[in-house]
Amino acid sequence: MLLITCPVTRTDELVADRRIRSIANHPTHVALHVECPQCGAVHVYRTGRRWEQARTRVADRAAAQSAVDAAVVTARAARVGIPA
Repeated sequence: MLLITCPVTRTDELVADRRIRSIANHPTHVALHVECPQCGAVHVYRTGRRWEQARTRVADRAAAQSAVDAAVVTARAARVGIPA
């Protein structure tokens, strides 16, 4: 049995193993394609330590980039003479 959260309805569902449609082993994660009993769609759930590390790196990069973007906007505004 698996406990999944349906991304469509945002409800937690207990799913039997027979609802797993396929499993894909990737270098960074394992992907489970699971048929959702709530909405009937097939959702992909990824798991693995490397998958979480990769997601963390991407999130950190995005946060750093948004900080740089904000600094650029502030610098441009100061150069043009727009008050902050």
